[in-house]
Amino acid sequence: MKTPFIVGDKLYLRGLEKEDLLGNMFNWANDSEVTLYMYMGLKPNSKELMAQEYDRIIHSEKDIAFAIVDKKTDAHIGNIGLYVINWLYRSAEYRIVIGEKDFWKKGYGAEAAKLVIDYGFNKLNLNKIWLGVNSENKAAVKSYKAAGFVEEGVLRQEIYRNGRYYDAIRMSILREEFYAKK
Repeated sequence: MKTPFIVGDKLYLRGLEKEDLLGNMFNWANDSEVTLYMYMGLKPNSKELMAQEYDRIIHSEKDIAFAIVDKKTDAHIGNIGLYVINWLYRSAEYRIVIGEKDFWKKGYGAEAAKLVIDYGFNKLNLNKIWLGVNSENKAAVKSYKAAGFVEEGVLRQEIYRNGRYYDAIRMSILREEFYAKK
């Protein structure tokens, strides 16, 4: 394992490295199947833009991002993090991408979610972790619900992708809900 920060059963989380964004992440950001429902992929990415994003994340006091790595192969398969952290309100936005398609629908996203949510509540003392998801992304909604997120509301025609408007679902999990589920 290459500098693990949080270790799970099938995967571990480590800090992002510039090579991650210029390698795997660059490829995922330009893959229309990976980015079908995501903000990422709305415009073409360049290595320069990815390097700038890496520098922004690394120097941010409001964003904490991790590489998701398969323990068996040591392969970087996705990214996950807590963003726009509001230290006064104790809240953060949750984001995840499993970019390596061979790892889709195998529980890696669910395991990574539990590790990051636990980190957010136990290490960062957050009270609420929230996300926005395209309402058509049924697999993601199901995964988030399984991780303990609940629907807060619907933002009508919030997202324009693939030649049409989509609703966005706002979901969140509170510290007390996470501990009750544990």
